[in-house]
Amino acid sequence: MIITLSILLILCAVLLVIVVLAQNSKGGVADGFSSSTQVIGAKRTGDFLSNLSIGLAITILVICLAFNYVAKPSANEAEEETTEESIDAPAETEAAPTEAPADSTSGN
Repeated sequence: MIITLSILLILCAVLLVIVVLAQNSKGGVADGFSSSTQVIGAKRTGDFLSNLSIGLAITILVICLAFNYVAKPSANEAEEETTEESIDAPAETEAAPTEAPADSTSGN
């Protein structure tokens, strides 16, 4: 499920980039870099692309929320993981200090 949502998210993101780049400029800084006349396409294409970009943005939001819901572990799973970790983890005990061995070279 996570892989499917990831693929859908990437696909929607790429489509959103393409749709935004395909839209006509409505003025501003980018207006100087494009021609002012539309050569190819119908008059109402801008409305369609605008609505499509809004729909894709909403779809990305919904996919992100679904991804968060799917990826979050339930309360029972979290309890089981905590229990397993406490059982598998070795008990931490305080190690008793050990004396250093006597040096065998100091004249027996």
